Amino acid sequence: MKMLCLIMLLLTAATPAVEVQQLDGSVAEGTLVDLTSKSLTLQASDQTTTTLGTKEIIGVKPVVTSPAESRKAPTSELILADDSHVLVSDLQVESRNAKLTLTFGEQVEIGRSNIKAVRFLHPNAEENDPHQESWQKLLAENSTQDAIVLVRDGVLVVQELVIHNINSEGIQIQLDTIERTVAPSKLYGLLFFQRTAREFAAPLCLVHLQDNSTLIAKSVRLTGDRLQISTLVGSDLPIPFSQIRDLDYAAGNIQFLDEMKPSLVEWTPILRSAIGMRELALIYQPRMNESFENEPLQLEFDGQPVSFTRGIAMHATSVLVYDLPSGFRQLSLQAGIAPRSLGMCTAKLQIVGDQKILLEKEFHEDTPPEDIVVNISGVRRLKIIVAALDDEDFGDTLHLCQARLLK
Repeated sequence: MKMLCLIMLLLTAATPAVEVQQLDGSVAEGTLVDLTSKSLTLQASDQTTTTLGTKEIIGVKPVVTSPAESRKAPTSELILADDSHVLVSDLQVESRNAKLTLTFGEQVEIGRSNIKAVRFLHPNAEENDPHQESWQKLLAENSTQDAIVLVRDGVLVVQELVIHNINSEGIQIQLDTIERTVAPSKLYGLLFFQRTAREFAAPLCLVHLQDNSTLIAKSVRLTGDRLQISTLVGSDLPIPFSQIRDLDYAAGNIQFLDEMKPSLVEWTPILRSAIGMRELALIYQPRMNESFENEPLQLEFDGQPVSFTRGIAMHATSVLVYDLPSGFRQLSLQAGIAPRSLGMCTAKLQIVGDQKILLEKEFHEDTPPEDIVVNISGVRRLKIIVAALDDEDFGDTLHLCQARLLK
């Protein structure tokens, strides 16, 4: 009878409804029926299914979220060796293993060696932690020994020692031959010995939970109403999907140009004007995520305008220069004539990497939009130029939509 009830429970488990933001700027909605590290499958209201590769996705967000009252207040924050942050309502640590009770009641075990640090969350602590910057500096260092972290005269003080266990009685520590038990309320946090500085592969995604925990995932898998998450350190955590705030596939793998600060933004008019250059530049220099008419960026496909949430509007003659972070291999975007410039545009798009021309594309009057993918492996300095092809720049406006760097 119990087995039958369990089967019925699994069969009737609520399948989550989600919103999926795709790399091309479109949004897909439906019921999530399958999710793996390589793809997800959505079912629409008419029962048709769509499968998307995770490399085509920016993020996944549940339509319905879990109420905050279903969670307990966290007592501490665990920082794992891969920089995942996990809020817990209870923590017990032994010589090799740690038992965690997550804020929504789930109990999991992880290896002690996977814990980099613990920050205690005291009930009466200030809302804006004044020690966060100092704490982050401590986390950036590789701990060569266990340590407790205290607040003395308004600053964080580190005392190296041995941490034996953490249980309901407190933290059992040893300094030389002296052993004692310390209450968490006396400490700011703990640092755990890390044998070596560990290197990890690029994450599949960041999993943000409703309680503000962040798990850096190397794999995810939907099982019923739970998401099985394996972090980069190899810790496996089963999380009810109702506790998921979003899955961020862009973090670490995708960098949108509109989020980056250019090292150079330049616009030069071809024809002289009575209006000052400074005033003209406010009108014509490149714009992020909007057109020169202060409207959403658009491209026209077969006579139909399509809007994009992200991208760059560039008027001839404009130059953008970016100093690129390492590890990215492609620049991908959809480039086309701004709809209001159709029929009169004569412009050239040029993409230059470290003084080498990577792409040149001319746009004349009604040239259709084009998907552009450029190899930027090893490029440190990226220059994007939109230039006029004749002696005037009227109507020479391009939209570079969903422009992003990919690993």
